[in-house]
Amino acid sequence: MTDAQVSFRTPIRAFFDARRGAPCDLASGGLAFVGMPSDATHSSRIGTRFGPRALRERTGALMERLSRDAARGGLYDARSGLTHAVTDPSTRIDLGDAAIDELDVEATIEAIAGMTRAAAMGGALPVAVGGDHFNGYPACLGVSRALAETAPGTRFGYIQIDGHLDYGDRLGAWGRYNHATNARRVAELPNVARANMVWIGIAGWVDGVDVAEIEAAGGMIVSAEAWHRLGSQEVARRAIAHALRGCDRLYLTIDIDALDAGFLPGTGSIVHSEITPGHYLELLGALSAAPLCGVDFVEVSPPLDPSGRSEDIAARLLFEALRARLLSPGRP
Repeated sequence: MTDAQVSFRTPIRAFFDARRGAPCDLASGGLAFVGMPSDATHSSRIGTRFGPRALRERTGALMERLSRDAARGGLYDARSGLTHAVTDPSTRIDLGDAAIDELDVEATIEAIAGMTRAAAMGGALPVAVGGDHFNGYPACLGVSRALAETAPGTRFGYIQIDGHLDYGDRLGAWGRYNHATNARRVAELPNVARANMVWIGIAGWVDGVDVAEIEAAGGMIVSAEAWHRLGSQEVARRAIAHALRGCDRLYLTIDIDALDAGFLPGTGSIVHSEITPGHYLELLGALSAAPLCGVDFVEVSPPLDPSGRSEDIAARLLFEALRARLLSPGRP
């Protein structure tokens, strides 16, 4: 699928039907969405640059449906038995897409970081949507810079849900900046301690040197197998406790390829983890209540799944990650 073939899909929606605006329009405590339509730092299956456009459409449609149902009597959650309302739409804003320069990765880094920093400085929760997973680094960089200005000397925890560690230092022609190095670059930020870093969903074969370095630094790795064995609630509990040791805030990066590709083939890197949408939704629901200071959501590649199923599942996953901020507390 070419750019020309999808150009007619220019979105008329914003993420979760948020209002469109600039950083100066941000409400403290609200959600500020940033698009990161870049896959120039991916080394194989491209197409994730179309992810933000697709997720604007799918999350907008999802929020419209939920708001309509809530207005008729509330949203009944079959899992919890509670009824919820949708939060005021004025608490969420879509800042648009960062300016992507496919030939200048440094410029792209600064463009994304500038937007998430502005969102965090305005008191909102930055939610950056990609794009390949390298974009998670500049999204986190902007949050790091904002916290360094507003809370000097403090640090924040980091949880990465992913089928891969992304902890390499370099990758071939892409050098230090690519989808396999984003976690390493985050680990180098001055207000991130490696002992507060957690990886959830690692599957298959990974670099043993990276594993040894992470564990020597006190980081935590939860494999896909351990996720199955422990269950999503327990994994979330352990991850939050580990990441928040000595911290009071948490950055969450969500790569959809932790989900088994049999369920969600429209992604940049195929993983066979046997993690189901149910596993992932339950984990994200538990993490959504954590003291988040930033979120990124990456690796949705619409051209790789013409059925649209991957986009639908991804929209629901992103909703669950933000559940605590999109729905009001439930009542019996």
